[in-house]
Amino acid sequence: MSEKRGATQVDADALQPVRRRYEEATRRARSARIAAAEPLRARARLRTRRFRLSVIAVVVVVIALISVIAALALHNRSAAARSEAATAALDASRSAITTLLTADPADGPGYVDRALSVSTGHQRDRLTAARDALAAEVAAQTRPSSGEVLSAGLITDPGSDDVGAQARVLVVAEATDPQLLGGDTRRVTVEVTMTREPAGWLISSAGPA
Repeated sequence: MSEKRGATQVDADALQPVRRRYEEATRRARSARIAAAEPLRARARLRTRRFRLSVIAVVVVVIALISVIAALALHNRSAAARSEAATAALDASRSAITTLLTADPADGPGYVDRALSVSTGHQRDRLTAARDALAAEVAAQTRPSSGEVLSAGLITDPGSDDVGAQARVLVVAEATDPQLLGGDTRRVTVEVTMTREPAGWLISSAGPA
């Protein structure tokens, strides 16, 4: 029996170095894991920061692109509106000059009314003050007069189509009675200022160019 106990004690003593080496290896592995954990966490934090910075950069780029697109769209709409206003002012100037050059001696007052309908501001005031004299001048014509606009071009573009906007237009017309526009030859060149009113583009001033 004593021999068996002695053999067991010898085996336990022989295992002690092995156990110590295992425990030491386990401690070293744990220490290594602990030592490696902080660099891993640092790299993870760095990756997170880089990801956040990338997201912020993408957001900034997207916002900048949206701003540029919005600005371009606004500019295009504004340019389109100015172009439409310019076209409307030109068309109205042609129509108004044709109206001012078209007169029937049988209807002097009607001519004045039509002239007033395409006028505003100073031009309308001038026609209103000379209404009777103008009607009499038309009635004194020996035959109806007419006119045709040959060309019209903008001297200044209208800034917008808002009420109060203005555009200066140079109009060349052929008239059977050029005196209706202050001319003395059949071909007259007139500079008119078109003003945007609620009723549309109207002549606010006109005179020989």
